[in-house]
Amino acid sequence: MFSLEGYTAIDLSPRIVPRIKRTNGSIEEGELDPYGRPWVMWEGRFPGDNSLFTIYAAPKGDEVLKQERMSSHNGSHVQGGKGHISHWAGVSEDIKGLWELDLETFLGEAAVCNLAHLQARALAESEQYPKGEGYRTKSLPGDVRGQEILPDHLDNIQRGDIVLMTSPFKGLDQPWLSARTVNWLINDRKIKMLGCSYPGIEWQYDLKVAAPDNSPVRRMLLGANIPIVHPLVNLDTLTSDRVFYVGMPLHIPHLEASFVRSVAFQPEESLR
Repeated sequence: MFSLEGYTAIDLSPRIVPRIKRTNGSIEEGELDPYGRPWVMWEGRFPGDNSLFTIYAAPKGDEVLKQERMSSHNGSHVQGGKGHISHWAGVSEDIKGLWELDLETFLGEAAVCNLAHLQARALAESEQYPKGEGYRTKSLPGDVRGQEILPDHLDNIQRGDIVLMTSPFKGLDQPWLSARTVNWLINDRKIKMLGCSYPGIEWQYDLKVAAPDNSPVRRMLLGANIPIVHPLVNLDTLTSDRVFYVGMPLHIPHLEASFVRSVAFQPEESLR
């Protein structure tokens, strides 16, 4: 038997407080997830024995979320490729869904990359910064922007690792993952999964660029069957740059993303 003796469990998933419509019509207000999305539920009664249940969905007429369903991309979640981006032009035919990946993909040795030293700076003439979230236009030389994350900044990553990235920066000050660094993570380090804090790491950019150049980080990683888990919290509290990560998706075919409870097991000796 394996033992967790000598390790401390650190919760990496944010705590989400839902907005719930109770059976009596009252509303318990909740909180938004790290991306600013509501988590909406409604309470009902099972007619068989009058027990209560709470469904993860918006009730009809809800003022916060007007649709009657919610996505498994809310809160801390892991996303795979099939059923998510497998219809994009240029994506590999070998792309897999979460339900088709080995369980070992979602647990194992993880490199913790805290990029607090990558402070934003003015762009030089030769530097490029990607289009940010949504439709933001290209930045110009002299604009203050986050630094590109390079392999030189990730020297603790070993071959076959899960990679967990964070920084204390927000918005345009966040360090960003470039296609060339992702290519290194895939082909040189052969990572199993990428996990990112939010805010902290910019990887969701060029979303509206024409295929096959859109969303390069998501396209490259998921296309290589490397899932992405986000948004994670408490990565900045880890004092070791090596932890054991566990975060399993639900075992449901055709679920392109899954809620996940992510945990890092950190050696207690690193806390001394």
